[in-house]
Amino acid sequence: PILDRFSMNEKSAKELLAQFMIEGLTRYESQRSRADLDGSTSQLSAHLRVGTLSPYELYWATEESNLSSDEKKTFSRRLFWRDLAYFQLFSFPFMRNKSIRQHYEDTEWIDDEEANRRFEAWKKGRTGYPLVDAGMRELWASGWMTQSVRMVVAS
Repeated sequence: PILDRFSMNEKSAKELLAQFMIEGLTRYESQRSRADLDGSTSQLSAHLRVGTLSPYELYWATEESNLSSDEKKTFSRRLFWRDLAYFQLFSFPFMRNKSIRQHYEDTEWIDDEEANRRFEAWKKGRTGYPLVDAGMRELWASGWMTQSVRMVVAS
C-alpha cells in the first residue's frame, strides 16, 4: 500500500521536499499533531527511510529556509531525534530485547494466548481505543501513519 501513496524515487522525494518547504514547514510548528489535516506533516519519512532523500539534504533545506529558528526548531529537532534512535540502537544493541533503563525491567507483561489475542486486535485496529484503531487501520490501508499517531499507537 505504501507504494500507492508514495512514488519511491528521488525525483518524487525532491518534489515532495520542495512542496513541504514552500507550503508545509511554515505550518508544521502549529499543525504537526493534527492527524485530521492533510499536509500537517512533511510525509518525507518514507523517503528518508529508503534513501531517496538524505537527512543531510533535508537538514540543509530546513536551515536555508527563510523561517526563523523558532519557526523551524521543532521540525529540525525531529530530524535529530530520528538519527538519535539509530545511534542508540547501534550503541546499545541489547535494547532490542532489554530495557536500557533498569527500572523498566520489572514491568510485567502478559504472554501466551492473551498476548496473541491483544496483538492481533492491535494489528487489525480492533482494540476498542478509537485513535489507536484508526491509526492501525490507516497503516493497514495505506502503509502510512503520522508521527503523532505512531506515538499513541505504540504506547
